[in-house]
Amino acid sequence: MPDKDDYFDGFGKPVLRTSYCAFLDVLGYTARVLASEKEGSGNALLQEFHGVLSERVQELKDESSDSLLYFKSLTDNVILAHPRFSEDMESEFAFILWSLRRYQFQMAKKGFFIRGGLSVGALFVDENSVYGPALIEAYHLENKVAVNPIVVLSDDAMGLSLHHTGYYAGESSPQEEDILVGADGRFFLNYLVECVDDSDFPTVNWADLLLHKTQVESALNEYKGDLHVFAKYAWLAAYHNYFCESKKHLVGYSDQVKISSSLAATSFRRLSQVKAKKAGKA
Repeated sequence: MPDKDDYFDGFGKPVLRTSYCAFLDVLGYTARVLASEKEGSGNALLQEFHGVLSERVQELKDESSDSLLYFKSLTDNVILAHPRFSEDMESEFAFILWSLRRYQFQMAKKGFFIRGGLSVGALFVDENSVYGPALIEAYHLENKVAVNPIVVLSDDAMGLSLHHTGYYAGESSPQEEDILVGADGRFFLNYLVECVDDSDFPTVNWADLLLHKTQVESALNEYKGDLHVFAKYAWLAAYHNYFCESKKHLVGYSDQVKISSSLAATSFRRLSQVKAKKAGKA
């Protein structure tokens, strides 16, 4: 029997347990690998990605070694799971969310943006395998629902989160910061809260937020000729700026931390304006 036996019964037989399950991957990973091979920079990308992922994976291993958090990885795919131990599963959500948002933010600071899904349901995990409907749903969310580089919640996970907010008065629940709602009504993890020191007097690590800005801007410039991919990073820029606006009352804020609307915002111009701009360059 493995060292961690949360998914085994008293007789050593594997059993499904209600759990949170997250399936994550790196946005555009396949395209970047193929492009680097054509450009002759395959080893450079490999070394960069291997170094970044190795650090993050080691962190997740350390976090999961002495807790109920379970972790698996294969190339750019990461699976995180946490079995139920309480009636309402609020504490379990907080535990897995902390690891999720830290992984997502640390990867983003290196230019690797994460897309994924977080489900809740029947699951089995051991050192060799992950099995169950919760994994299938988390993968479906990542593959079909999370169009942008975000981690979206399943319907059941959304319902649990709303239930948890009922324990608190007004907007005082931790979920108020941890979760945002997209235009489609789908909940997603607000991973940028990772750069906030959540104390009695909150502060923001503006240097980290500036680094995030730089990476998003770099992606916007790289993919400005590919509308499909560019739209994902334009969405990310809008999220970044929304988060900055929500923290502008805190010490150290400057508009310099925001991404310029000229890079990402959808805008419209008359033909005469385009002609005038071209004439000015002539």
